[in-house]
Amino acid sequence: MIVGVHAFTGAALARLCRTPWQAFALGFASHLVADAMPHRDLDVPTEGALAVAALTTIGVAHGVHSREFAGALGAVAPDLENLVARALGLSDETLLLPTHNRFHGDKVDNVLGQLALVLGCIAILAQPLGEEVRGQ
Repeated sequence: MIVGVHAFTGAALARLCRTPWQAFALGFASHLVADAMPHRDLDVPTEGALAVAALTTIGVAHGVHSREFAGALGAVAPDLENLVARALGLSDETLLLPTHNRFHGDKVDNVLGQLALVLGCIAILAQPLGEEVRGQ
């Protein structure tokens, strides 16, 4: 799954949480689910640029202390394992997360499904929070 997609998914799911720590944990869990779905991965430089762009966008829009930003960080955190493995030239079999080494989703040729997911997440994030949620 494209890292930027993970970030927006974690940020959108964070709307269900009361605290940034809960959001981080839910974002982390969402990474595992998303990785098991069929998807296309991109090369490391492109993934890195998209991750930085997504985190910057979420941080500017919602604040770096927000649940949304914590959810995004939790969702991208597992891919640090991939980054380290690529930098060290390690194989996928050495990765610890099961969705990185055994239960990784089937490869697909396009990113349309991931684009649709991101657009849905952006639509959720664009909605204002209700007063009962904002004060938490």
